Amino acid sequence: MAREALNWRELDPKIRHYARCGFSIRRQASKLSISEISIKKRRAFLGITKNKHAAQENSSHVAS
Repeated sequence: MAREALNWRELDPKIRHYARCGFSIRRQASKLSISEISIKKRRAFLGITKNKHAAQENSSHVAS
């Protein structure tokens, strides 16, 4: 039996939020009720890395 396609439009903001909060892929998958591999692939598609320092640098408000 086929499963429903995921609605990434609704899930992308949640995935970004959880990534900013530092949630593991396993925890994100649990909260969103989808597989870990789906989260991992979507994070790669969105350009979200596991490097927390790069994410913090991009969001800093320090003028250069």
